[in-house]
Amino acid sequence: MNSLISGIDFQPLLILWLAIAIDASWRWPQRTHPLTLMRYLVTQMGRKVLPSSSFAPSQHYISGTLAAIVLLSPLIACLVILVSMAQYPVFFDAVIMIVLLDYGYQRQQYKKVLATVGRNKKSLARELVSSITARQCDTLTDIGIAKAAIESLWLKFLYLFCGVIFYYVVFGPIGALVYRLMLLTSWQWHYRDPKMALFAKPVKKVVSVLVLPPALLGALITLISSRPIRGLKAVKRCSDKDKTSLLLATLGGIHNIKLGGPAIYADRKIRYPRVGGEHEVKFSSMVYVKRTITSAMIGVTAIATLLLIVIGI
Repeated sequence: MNSLISGIDFQPLLILWLAIAIDASWRWPQRTHPLTLMRYLVTQMGRKVLPSSSFAPSQHYISGTLAAIVLLSPLIACLVILVSMAQYPVFFDAVIMIVLLDYGYQRQQYKKVLATVGRNKKSLARELVSSITARQCDTLTDIGIAKAAIESLWLKFLYLFCGVIFYYVVFGPIGALVYRLMLLTSWQWHYRDPKMALFAKPVKKVVSVLVLPPALLGALITLISSRPIRGLKAVKRCSDKDKTSLLLATLGGIHNIKLGGPAIYADRKIRYPRVGGEHEVKFSSMVYVKRTITSAMIGVTAIATLLLIVIGI
């Protein structure tokens, strides 16, 4: 037994635990967070090289692909070289993971939305929920605010928290870095913006493939740790079989609440299907969803821990 334990490489596991612990207990100020700088650079790059609407779609695709490569490749290459040359690479690996795993900000904003909805401060709640979702929130009702917050917390749990941990376990810190930067780029060049629709398509296609394994794994762990039968029935009833609808149907079925429906992006109403359960979202739903996702986070962390131990043997 002692020889087995001594033969396990615990460094990746300790890095993961450290990143999760810091994400749960400390908030890196957004103004000084490295990803805030990346969001600015990605946004500015998009504005600089975005072709006008008179250009052919192929020109938009080429520009979007090259912009992502030119912006992200040097940064990733420099970090790879820096880590490989460092005397203590574990330190840089830990810093990278602490930076990438920033799901705590989403949870913090969700708690603020929950508190303001409970105090019936609708204007403030709209402002807060707009910071964690790409949709327009200035006309949302109480139900709309709650739904937008729930959907954002759920999808970012799957894409951000589960995604970063999944690619860290499989490919290490650099793999998680590539995934997180691609995800950030896709969110900044949002495909629902009419000007960005074609330009963002290459990155969006890549990201839509990358998010599938962690999203499915996170949804499965959530189902197992809550109400799997209700969730599976809601998925089966789901009229649209696209990824987002099925994921929302899973959470909606678990709590028997309606998710999805119309949403406004860039002054355009997009009519998404209503999925999930039978009841409308209410204040208590926000509390129960938060508990469910917290339990799922513990489950994801436990599975990742077991996998890292097996890999390290």
